[in-house]
Amino acid sequence: MASSATTTGTIVRIHRLLRSNWITSAGAALMTLAVLGFVTVFAMHAMGGAWAGPYIGIITGLALPALFVLGMVMVPAGLFLYRKRLNERLEALADKPVSLARAVVVLTAINFAAIGTLGYTGAHYMSSVQFCGTACHAAMDPEYVAFQRSPHARVDCVACHVAPGTKGYIEAKLNGTKQLYGFLTDNYRRPIPTPVEHLVPAKDTCERCHWPEKYLGTKLKVKSHYREDESVSGFTNVLLMRTGGTRADGQTVGIHWHVNPDVTIEYVASDEKRTRIPWIRVVRKDGSEMVFTSPGASHDAPAGERRKMDCNDCHNRSAHAFDLPDAALDNALAAGLIPRDLPFVKKYAMEALTTDWTRDNAKEGIRQHLQQAYAKSGQLDETTRQKLEKAIEEVAAIWLRNVWPERKLGWNEYPDLATHVGCFRCHDGKHVTSSGHALFGPDLTASSNPSRDASCDRCHVVLSENEEDPAVLESLGLRR
Repeated sequence: MASSATTTGTIVRIHRLLRSNWITSAGAALMTLAVLGFVTVFAMHAMGGAWAGPYIGIITGLALPALFVLGMVMVPAGLFLYRKRLNERLEALADKPVSLARAVVVLTAINFAAIGTLGYTGAHYMSSVQFCGTACHAAMDPEYVAFQRSPHARVDCVACHVAPGTKGYIEAKLNGTKQLYGFLTDNYRRPIPTPVEHLVPAKDTCERCHWPEKYLGTKLKVKSHYREDESVSGFTNVLLMRTGGTRADGQTVGIHWHVNPDVTIEYVASDEKRTRIPWIRVVRKDGSEMVFTSPGASHDAPAGERRKMDCNDCHNRSAHAFDLPDAALDNALAAGLIPRDLPFVKKYAMEALTTDWTRDNAKEGIRQHLQQAYAKSGQLDETTRQKLEKAIEEVAAIWLRNVWPERKLGWNEYPDLATHVGCFRCHDGKHVTSSGHALFGPDLTASSNPSRDASCDRCHVVLSENEEDPAVLESLGLRR
């Protein structure tokens, strides 16, 4: 009994010490909130589902520990600052019923459980695609629209834009705070610059799902194209894309040679968009290296950011791709979204897409442009009108998802570097070493330059080009 009484007395004295001044009391409250908050969040996280958002690391790994440490500092700080009046305060507290303090603790726990639930729900929402695309990041509307049509539309934004771990969350939120300030003050760049500064390396994002070294072999690619003539005649390009990768024998071939685990490729770009690359260095496993430069560039690394090539240097628009008008119309015609039996429909649609509209008048302007074009040609009968209505809807949709004048975002503002645009930054046939060894490009052939690494056939083989009815499709059983 004596031991129990001593323990009770000790707890009561500690309790009175914690209540002896407002600083110590606040510190004790913060510590209590942190512990209760951790228990609440941990329980919710264990439930999974909607409660398992990626921003949980900020709460459990940063916010709550910081709150607890702050409380730990405040408890002794208050006792030290009020040490001269400590005995007087303790005597005064001895006359007050402890039940009041217990009630306060219970109420604090209940309040925090509610606040913790709301706080965690808020943190979960901040990790959602809806928040990134439609809430505080409204400046990202064009990217959000493009994202919804991308192959990564079911991947959360934070999976690519936030590095794993607490450090990644902290950096992302600090950067997000800066962006939020710019948005609230209407002081952000238009269009959003690309590439994204300080983008998380691909090994921490892309490679969590994709395996760049895996041998992918050769892929068949069939692309339909259409002319702007009256019959909207079509032609088909058929390619074998040598995606390649690392084979079972250890040799890396094809396009994915650029992520060869035994080779490091570095480059320096002379422009913000990384579309002009005057300096490239290739370092092999044995330590040997080759430096390629464009005409007039020094073989010493020029000023600028030196990057190690990764997935993002070619697949720069994998989740936010914008169309070119010609390609967008080809895709719509191939899918039957625009009727091909409308005479000159591609020609008139191209004119409509490349006219200057605003977001408010684009749809009606495109409608009037196409209707007037057919009215002038005397072809606007009832049958044509019905087909034209379908075409108008699709042409307007193409414009609205690709052009944002108020963001200064027009056609081809964000070029896709996983195309010839990206390849020819380095493989233009003009990058050479100091000894004259050329990096292969489209104007190099085995007969004209035996020292070349390879021709364009290393990346793709053209089976058919500009043919209306390629025989190769019949051979492959793919004729449409």
